[in-house]
Amino acid sequence: MSKSWKIAAIAVFAAAVLCIGMIIAFRAVTEREWGIQRMAVQTAYEKTILAKANKVERFVGDKTYTVIYGEDKIGQPIYVWVAEDEIRTEMGSAGLSAEQAEALVKTKHPQADVLRVMLGVQDGQPVWEVFYKLKPENASRDQYFYDFYTFKDGLHRDTWRLSIQ
Repeated sequence: MSKSWKIAAIAVFAAAVLCIGMIIAFRAVTEREWGIQRMAVQTAYEKTILAKANKVERFVGDKTYTVIYGEDKIGQPIYVWVAEDEIRTEMGSAGLSAEQAEALVKTKHPQADVLRVMLGVQDGQPVWEVFYKLKPENASRDQYFYDFYTFKDGLHRDTWRLSIQ
């Protein structure tokens, strides 16, 4: 075996070991979160009328919630918030949709670039959290904001501006 073949073989072996190591590290980091999400969905299936989970997100506020966006047995939208000691359920028809929450921001700031819309809980009340960026007049760079709207009626609750010091 020539020297160049040995170097190539060692490089391939090192690359394979590196890839396997990265896969193991990724799984180690994400397995806990995925486990929490699986348990929350299972709890929602057992204790609510959730029949199909379409999307799962984590909301961290005063309390951490796993929010499940799904459907009931007849296909109507349903939202379930699962915390360690609490489960809440709301029918999609009982409040605003994600699109309506985004439209509230766009009405207030037409030039806003909405990055994410998700459900959460603020002061014990279900809310839509809308994360967006906006370039204010006379500003050199974009600023980032969180707007919170009540789930039931879309009333504006709060705005948080992220600042970079």
